Amino acid sequence: MPQNKSHHYVPQMYMRLFAREGDNRIGVFVIDRYKFIPGAPIRGQACRDYFYGKDGRTERALGYIEGHAARIFGEIVRERRLPAVSSQNHEWLVFYLGMQHARTVGAAEQYNEGSEKVAKSILRTKAELEGNREIVEALDRVRIRRTNAVSELMGYKTIGANLLTDLKLVLIENGSAVPFISSDTPVVFHNRHYEGQHISVTGYANVGLQLFLPLGPRLALFGFDAAAYEVATDARDIVLLDDPSEAALINDLQWEAAHAVMLTAPDMPEQLLQSSAATWSEPRQRERSVFREGGASSNRITRCAHGTDRARLRRQSRSTFRSCAVSCPRPSRSARGTSRRFAMPTVSPVSTACSTTWMRWTN
Repeated sequence: MPQNKSHHYVPQMYMRLFAREGDNRIGVFVIDRYKFIPGAPIRGQACRDYFYGKDGRTERALGYIEGHAARIFGEIVRERRLPAVSSQNHEWLVFYLGMQHARTVGAAEQYNEGSEKVAKSILRTKAELEGNREIVEALDRVRIRRTNAVSELMGYKTIGANLLTDLKLVLIENGSAVPFISSDTPVVFHNRHYEGQHISVTGYANVGLQLFLPLGPRLALFGFDAAAYEVATDARDIVLLDDPSEAALINDLQWEAAHAVMLTAPDMPEQLLQSSAATWSEPRQRERSVFREGGASSNRITRCAHGTDRARLRRQSRSTFRSCAVSCPRPSRSARGTSRRFAMPTVSPVSTACSTTWMRWTN
């Protein structure tokens, strides 16, 4: 068998954060089959043959990056402390987050879907102007895919990862009865500030951006725009979370983003996974994004069918990234003046009703 034939889009070093010490097995929940495997070998998870090409260059480069990330994650988990801001380890961590966000099957497929919608829109408009009904009718029967979607996406995102350096990073320590879980799309971006809008609000430079990455069943990395949120931490910059409903909501972000499998500790209670799978079965089939042809006022829309609109999942809980107790203001003028992030010029922040125990909006 050729060396490095199996390319992991979620690194083995990351999955080991959910394994028992000295073991190379984790829990894997196959979403479509509702099947939980409590002792699945890490080596066979979240990988595809030659996913990054057959020349091995990308795989070797990723291995080098993963080596630095493994060392940094080990120190974070062991010492419960993040690298100092602007340190070399901090820069490696931010770079890894951008790279990991872009390198998965789910990210590549979403990028392909978006590209297909744009390409079909251009071809349809051209065919309609030329009166070519044959082309117009054929477009719904063909698929358009980029030949190197994951490579292109990784190039864009790793360059853009510099925009993540001004996110405030803290750790969330989970003391609740609900363990954190991960997925085959582990780095998740969210934007509670503009939640529910029908445009993308999770660009790397958006005001209100949030980042979540579980680091095992009892720890998670949380990044947020400090111009939009205030987070209550202890002296070590750790959020102490003991509310199981908030832990479940952080897990929900993984359920929404996941492509095919959830990654868990081997002793994860199966009933929690089965219950969440049933809850997310219908929402995961809803349409995630809308492509509007001819501007926002156009009645013609083309939809990408993977994922869900989280705003439609009306589950009440005490969580900031679901809802908030106060109106959702834009960051103050002084805060925006010191930030490179941009607000959506034609979109007002959403206002919903609920409260939080450890994060609130800035005034």
